[in-house]
Amino acid sequence: MGNLTSIINNNQQYVQPTGVNYADTAPKRNLVSPGWHWVTIEEAIIRDSKAGGKYVWLKLRTDDGDVLFDRINVLCESQTAVEIGMRALSAIAKANGRERFDDTSEMVGCRVSARVAIRHSDTYGDDNEVKAYSGNKDNKPARAGSKSFNDLRQVIRGNENRNQQASFRQDDIPADQIPF
Repeated sequence: MGNLTSIINNNQQYVQPTGVNYADTAPKRNLVSPGWHWVTIEEAIIRDSKAGGKYVWLKLRTDDGDVLFDRINVLCESQTAVEIGMRALSAIAKANGRERFDDTSEMVGCRVSARVAIRHSDTYGDDNEVKAYSGNKDNKPARAGSKSFNDLRQVIRGNENRNQQASFRQDDIPADQIPF
């Protein structure tokens, strides 16, 4: 479990660790078909990235019993990756009647609809990838200009002075180019 608030509001400089091996040794699983699936969050842990940032690692179980994994960036050099991560966390929170999560332990047991795709890799083979989260009955994630997206933008703007990686300015990404 981990404290999300302290990471998101972290004011320290980005530091890259050296000599750390983070090989992913997850066992092979059956692929989940592409599309929207209702999932329950079974585990939510803050982990260090290879580049020295932080991400929330999620273990998700579909209603059919299949297992998915996701990584949600919350602290890294890429402002776009952090924005996407904040949108994902916001979608999960809103799907469960919350404004936000202060700790990853609050995410365990939450239900949300996840849009699953298949990622093709010549090196590692095919694997599932979670592309978006939604709690809406029509399974559509928040878009720029929507109430939930604008609420998230205000939260992120409020954190600008405390965490430069989480800052968001409307001019950074035009509304028609947001990846959701």
